[in-house]
Amino acid sequence: MLQRRSTILFIILVILPLALLAWLGTYLIRDAEKRTDASMQAVLAERLSSADNHLLHDMRQLTDRLDDWGDRSIGSARLMSERLATHPWIAKTWAMAGPGAAVEDFVGKATYQPGQSFNAAERIAAISEATRQPEPGQMTSILDEGGPPFQRFSTLGTSAPLLPRSTAWITYLKIFGYHIDDRPEAEAVQSWSGWHVGDSTFIYWHRFADGGLSCALLNPQALMKALFQRQPQPGLAAPPGRMMLTTVRGIPLHEWGKRLAGSEQLPAAHRACSEPLSQWELAYTPANEEFPKPYLFPIVLGVGSGIILVFVVGWLYFHESAREIRVAQQRVTFVNQISHELKTPLTNIRLYAEMAAHRAESQGDVIAKRQLGVVEAETSRLDRLIQNVLNYARQQRDKLTIQPRPLVLDELVGRTIEFWKPLLETKGFEITSSLSGPATLQADADAIEQILGNLISNVDKYANVGKWIGIRTEHDERHTRVIVEDRGPGIPAGKRRAVFEPFERLRSDLAEGVSGTGIGLTISRELAQLHGGSLTVCPQYRDGARFILTLPNKP
Repeated sequence: MLQRRSTILFIILVILPLALLAWLGTYLIRDAEKRTDASMQAVLAERLSSADNHLLHDMRQLTDRLDDWGDRSIGSARLMSERLATHPWIAKTWAMAGPGAAVEDFVGKATYQPGQSFNAAERIAAISEATRQPEPGQMTSILDEGGPPFQRFSTLGTSAPLLPRSTAWITYLKIFGYHIDDRPEAEAVQSWSGWHVGDSTFIYWHRFADGGLSCALLNPQALMKALFQRQPQPGLAAPPGRMMLTTVRGIPLHEWGKRLAGSEQLPAAHRACSEPLSQWELAYTPANEEFPKPYLFPIVLGVGSGIILVFVVGWLYFHESAREIRVAQQRVTFVNQISHELKTPLTNIRLYAEMAAHRAESQGDVIAKRQLGVVEAETSRLDRLIQNVLNYARQQRDKLTIQPRPLVLDELVGRTIEFWKPLLETKGFEITSSLSGPATLQADADAIEQILGNLISNVDKYANVGKWIGIRTEHDERHTRVIVEDRGPGIPAGKRRAVFEPFERLRSDLAEGVSGTGIGLTISRELAQLHGGSLTVCPQYRDGARFILTLPNKP
């Protein structure tokens, strides 16, 4: 019992607090990580958005400068293509006077030869189809578009938003109104322009109101070099980590940043570039110093301090408990030794008292015989108390044992009643017995006699006011019962389990002046359970207390 209580207290005082602290620490760390990651993603998204906006701004500025050539070309696609061929980034230009007209080409200043898969006639036809004369009212819709500076043209009946970024060629239109002073009236629009973009191949196009089309193939290395030289943005310091610009297929184009420790890891954030650079992708890997994790230290410190405190409290408690257990074991050992030492003189006292009683009886000395009878009764009481102490000590140290043998239960109960009869009658008790037990029963006679002695002794001590005791035996096919009842104050319902606990007394007024160890019922219940039976208090009995000893007929 003591070991079980120590285990339960260990779980309550140590295991549960440690489990709660571990859960709390894990929860706080995960919550802090989520919050930090969310803040980091927000910062990185803003950083990537700033880089993307700068690339888009530079593309818009380049488009505006190329459009200036068209404004100075007096509406002529051929004249504009000739002018564009003089730009240092342009490798070749084409001019088409109108739909279905012949295409003229001009060699530019930049040296660039596109791949074998590039077909100029297909590209010009695709641009011409995508940028054909808008329907009435469509130009007004384009003017009112607002938002980003470029939007996709749909081709071959495909909706522009559904075109994937990995599409080989996409045509983009420059939207008016990107700048506040860049929103002309619909009837004032004489031309519109944009880009026809492939895999790192850029073709600028300019469509005139008369249907003329001017196209220019840019040297992508020159264009990208100009864009990359302006990263990071002028006036802003380079980021501590590593900013990467790649194609949607993962081909690296450019990197910038201080590349401090930690930036060699995989990117922590990605963003697709805005149109017309939608076939590019930005990615950023932060350095370790950008987003430190100071939240780990206070959490680990707090949880660790709590764990240490729990261990210290648990150690102190169990140290004290171990000391108390050692003291209790020493007391039990001491009582056990003293009880064994008392058995020998007590046996001699009982033997000589019996001898003196026989002599007084032979001499006819009635007074001496009565006095010696009292000595014998008290000697038996003391012997029973010592036996209870020895049994309890054995129960605490090892286990009680019994040796069942065939016996006649009614004879054993009758002898016990006769032994107690003189003492009870002297105190005015009325004794009622009804013995209807089985012919034979497998049980330990000494154990059964000790149980009955403890029950009768309790009636003598606690139910003296009723002056009545009833003892009876009965049996059925499976069980045999020995019932001891009285007409005393009884046992409250809430105490019917507590009376079997060691050293338990119900009320101080009942216990006052009553001798005993308080372990008689504890030993009796243990002996009954060793037989495979039980010792209980009957809850239906209202006139006092009724104890029922139940034994199996077949152990």
